Amino acid sequence: QAYLFLIAGFETSSTTLSFALYELAQHEDVQQRARDEILEVMARHGDKLTYECMSEMIYLNQIISETLRLYTVLPILNRQCLEDYPVPGFPKYVIKRNMRVLIPAGAMHRDPDLYTNPDKFDPEHFSPEEVAQRDVIEFLPFGEGPRNCIGMRFGQMQARVGLACLLSSFKFSVCDKTPIPMVLNKSSFLVSSQDGIYLQVDKL
Repeated sequence: QAYLFLIAGFETSSTTLSFALYELAQHEDVQQRARDEILEVMARHGDKLTYECMSEMIYLNQIISETLRLYTVLPILNRQCLEDYPVPGFPKYVIKRNMRVLIPAGAMHRDPDLYTNPDKFDPEHFSPEEVAQRDVIEFLPFGEGPRNCIGMRFGQMQARVGLACLLSSFKFSVCDKTPIPMVLNKSSFLVSSQDGIYLQVDKL
């Protein structure tokens, strides 16, 4: 369990952080809005990154959620049915006990029936108003229920702290080597870039 906790908390959060910076480099208005929020919240907390401080960075959390939606690190969830389950609305279809089920979380996150303009990076997909209108099961970067990701809170906090530290001190923009559009590695178990992510980084 400790090993899984480290894998779930470190690999996924570093991948998410990389993709977040990749998108922010292409959306400078979103990047600047996040930076303004980070600096404003930190100023209220004596320029210290406390737990309370991180919980107040609402827009930063929206960016991370939107990154996880577009680049779902684990795009397919594996589950096993514990009892016969008639599919609601389709009584002739029954998921049998012990049957293995694959849940295409990555595909769900880009479903136009669930998200407006699903291929566009838009943190407003996770504004409080939008989230309130959506069923929690429609966003599955960490799974859901008793078998959800053991490193979820740890990984989320790592990504928040990392992004806050980086955006408060650096500006990220695209360069000649930035892969646009993104090409994903088809041989990797987790979602990752095929040729790496290159960005220009400037100290503020």
